[in-house]
Amino acid sequence: MRTTVTLDEKLVKELVEFTNAKTKTAAVALAVKEHIRRAKLKKLADFLGTVAIDEWAIQEGNKAEMKRAKLLEEIGERNSR
Repeated sequence: MRTTVTLDEKLVKELVEFTNAKTKTAAVALAVKEHIRRAKLKKLADFLGTVAIDEWAIQEGNKAEMKRAKLLEEIGERNSR
């Protein structure tokens, strides 16, 4: 999508230098993506301590995943013979 924006030339030059981007467009796109990523992380951080985690369920899930991995490994070994 093409959008025209007016930006401070010094800021854009500094942004290009810091990001090592080849173009101004790439630098701005990277900055926008990074800003969105940080905003999402901040939103996630706000949930810390507010979600109850079922440790037992996590442990059981890990056990099931280990069983699955072992089974797949055995199947792979059988198929390679």
